[in-house]
Amino acid sequence: MAPPAALLAVAFAVSTTTNKYEVKFNRMVDELQIPPAAVEFIDSPKQRLLFRGVAAGVQEPLVKRAFSIVYKDLAPVRVAGDLIFSQLSAVAVDASERASGITARLDDLAEGEEAADAAALAASRRIFDILDGDKSGGLDRDELLASPELLALVREDGGEDGAAVDRFMELADENGDGVISFVEFANAAAIQPRIGLVDNALSAALLSSSLSEGDGKKQKMRFGRKPPEERFEEMLEECFKWEKDLGCGTDEKDVEECVVDVELEKEKEDGDDGDDNRLLQVLKGALVGARCTPVVDALKMCYLDYSPLRLGGDIIFKLLKRVVAGEIRKKNSRRRVSCKMVHAASSFGA
Repeated sequence: MAPPAALLAVAFAVSTTTNKYEVKFNRMVDELQIPPAAVEFIDSPKQRLLFRGVAAGVQEPLVKRAFSIVYKDLAPVRVAGDLIFSQLSAVAVDASERASGITARLDDLAEGEEAADAAALAASRRIFDILDGDKSGGLDRDELLASPELLALVREDGGEDGAAVDRFMELADENGDGVISFVEFANAAAIQPRIGLVDNALSAALLSSSLSEGDGKKQKMRFGRKPPEERFEEMLEECFKWEKDLGCGTDEKDVEECVVDVELEKEKEDGDDGDDNRLLQVLKGALVGARCTPVVDALKMCYLDYSPLRLGGDIIFKLLKRVVAGEIRKKNSRRRVSCKMVHAASSFGA
């Protein structure tokens, strides 16, 4: 059951007297922008998703603007956003510091090409995460022995697996604690580029394992409510439907002008920055963001893991659904008027 209109209006109340939240939002986004190579030094896969989503969202001004409006106008999202930022700001500083030494070494090997740095570290991170069977953030001797693909690269001709792993541990385990951190692993990978060759084999093995573990059964929730993951996927599909219905798709065959763009341009000319205008900007950002995989991945993780953001996401979706319905009605009305005018002109000509 959708919330009453009054509740939605209060939840999305606009403050015209201050832009302090917008200033704060921009500051947080700036602090969370770190080089792609540094992202790989973040141990948490979910946090890496968030940083990649931030980086991708900043590259799309319409997406960034939509997030800024939502942060400013929707209190549940603002509270959850502040909480996430408090966790990620220290992570960003730590990742940048951990990455600095290794990226300098990779610069020497790759003639200073940042893209090569990021690609090499991304490959190392994929290998490391797959080898790290217990997800502890470190590799021990047993985990290395359990990887035939890695053993094939570090083993010498005729050598035993145990001896090969011991040599690799001696090379990579810089502090001698018996566990290889990602920083140590990335250092070793820079010294032994052959390690990168195992990436495809290990990735394929991980994909095969994940597919075999799935039982294909959908999770059931109490009171018949769909699980968050299913609800998120349905909202994403609805965005694609809105894109088509509003003429905002990327298909070159589409001859209609995007309804949202037309309305935004009209309101810009009228100097209107009220609720409707802001919701249209959020809608436009949502349509663009739905086509950006890093943004979608980050949003999905937030929706599943942070209940305040899930509540905020549900409210925003209901608001946008009403906006889309209104825009479609106006679009159809204009079309009917246009058809009547054409018919009248034809009759007059006859």
